[in-house]
Amino acid sequence: MKPGERRLIAILCVLAAISGGAIMSQMLLRKQSSLGRRQQTLELKRMEAEAMLGEASLWKSRLDWLRTNRPSMTSENQASQELLDEVLAAAAKQNLTVQKKQLHEAAQTTFFHEVGVTLTLSGDLPDMFRWLHGLLAPESFRMVSYLKILPDAQDASKVTVIARINRRHAPAITAVESTKEETGS
Repeated sequence: MKPGERRLIAILCVLAAISGGAIMSQMLLRKQSSLGRRQQTLELKRMEAEAMLGEASLWKSRLDWLRTNRPSMTSENQASQELLDEVLAAAAKQNLTVQKKQLHEAAQTTFFHEVGVTLTLSGDLPDMFRWLHGLLAPESFRMVSYLKILPDAQDASKVTVIARINRRHAPAITAVESTKEETGS
């Protein structure tokens, strides 16, 4: 081989080594950034798990409060009537006029039983909001799932409200659940 050919082969080998090194470094940089993202994700999950463990006693006390205070339902009709009576008494206390009332069929899940009533009321706006605020105390387990407030055409200080109020009751305890609670499993 001639010296010029040797130089060309050497230059070609050097260029191949530089190109290979560049390609390998790009692959390693991509792998490193991928590992960095995975590490960051794992660190966030660890921090989230630590936060959840830190709040465990709070959530346990909330669950105990829920089990202690959530009303139980003896019958759907009685629960619906009690909800209607409570809502109507609160409306009368705020001098609201009941225009229409309708009981709803009870809904049932594994976590709760729900009864509901839809009311159409009219009265002064501040009284209406006091009534709504009084209904939504956490210990009452009532909620407003639908609310429509319409201004009165004749009197600007009066409104008409259509509201669906629901109450959630504790589900019936099955024989299997009560056996688990008694044995402590």
